Amino acid sequence: PAPTSPPTVTTPSPTPFPTGPQTCPEQYCPASSPSRKLQATSPRRRDVVQCDLTMVTLATYTAPGTSDVLIELKGPADSADALDLVIAAPHGGGLKPTYIDSRSGSGIVTSKDSYTLEVSELLAQSLIDTYCVGVPYLIINHLHRSKLDANRELEEATIGIVNGIATATEAWNKFHTYINDAQVFVRDKFGTSTGSGVTGVNGLFFDMHGYIGNNGKSDASATTGWKDDVNIHGAPFTQWGYRLSDDPSLTSCPIDNLGGTIGSFTHARSLPNQSYECLVRGPNSMGSRVNALLSNVAGISDLCGQGTPSFEYPSPNALATDAIYCNDAAAGGECHYYSGGFDVKIHERMDVDLSVLPQPTLSGEHFNALQAELPRCIRFGGDTIRSDFAGVLAQATMGFLRDLNGPMPY
Repeated sequence: PAPTSPPTVTTPSPTPFPTGPQTCPEQYCPASSPSRKLQATSPRRRDVVQCDLTMVTLATYTAPGTSDVLIELKGPADSADALDLVIAAPHGGGLKPTYIDSRSGSGIVTSKDSYTLEVSELLAQSLIDTYCVGVPYLIINHLHRSKLDANRELEEATIGIVNGIATATEAWNKFHTYINDAQVFVRDKFGTSTGSGVTGVNGLFFDMHGYIGNNGKSDASATTGWKDDVNIHGAPFTQWGYRLSDDPSLTSCPIDNLGGTIGSFTHARSLPNQSYECLVRGPNSMGSRVNALLSNVAGISDLCGQGTPSFEYPSPNALATDAIYCNDAAAGGECHYYSGGFDVKIHERMDVDLSVLPQPTLSGEHFNALQAELPRCIRFGGDTIRSDFAGVLAQATMGFLRDLNGPMPY
């Protein structure tokens, strides 16, 4: 088994990449633009020593005839105390009930994204404790990925299951219904805004994942993946997914701001004074906000947690084809970029009909959505590193939300 406290790894110091006259975000989102609002000391709702806001369980799906909670929705006891954030943890569960067959089929992934549930809970609590202005919503799939993959369309999510198929199917339905319920709560409090022909909710959906960095390989060929001691804890980068492919979408300059069917953040990029290029990899992007705060996390290697795409690392494709970062660059890059999956796709819209298979139909108002793929050096770094990184995520997320949606309505 992988160690919970990986050995120290020597890696190159992070530098702007790729090198050249100017990267695309340097050209379109210069450093002279409004500086990162890191929100280190954001105004609290009241001057209190201890915050009285708490996260509670709002709804659960329990397996019939058991006490097993398979899916859970958590959030504020009073929706008036909501934050404009919905977090989902689809792959962090550990339950392996015998009353549900294990998924089976060619090419499917059944390993869990270890510690992503814990980081999601730490992120939620850090937002509460640091700012005391609201409570985010958190949707948890407690089933192990071998029993349900909640980030896939239903057929693949439950592939190979015979015994327990009704329970697994209902768990999948509840997971996505609870996400939509939380989005409705956010809309009810924070409302909507209309940009260039696009109406969307003033909120953010954050889908939490983790990746190993060796492309799922367990044999000697795993060394063809990302560097940074691949066989122990994989690649160092946090991968931010906006449903943009690393090639050609992220190699275009600037990123297409108006392509309504490509990528997420359709609502955010339609708003005045916003562009897709700067939202995704400008100095105020989520990736760059996290990068700027990582010096607050002690005990990690230089590159651990650095984000791509970001102002500093604008092109995942460039990283994957550079021998500094990828062992297999000469062969075209085995270093896979996770651009965003099923959850980000369907919860970018408010009206989702889950009964339409294999792909639910999408309509209605937009809801800004992104996926984070956390590296093993963060997830397996131990309790302190996970907690400190969650604090960094909390600061970055709150700053991003306030810049995008304005001050919290108290």
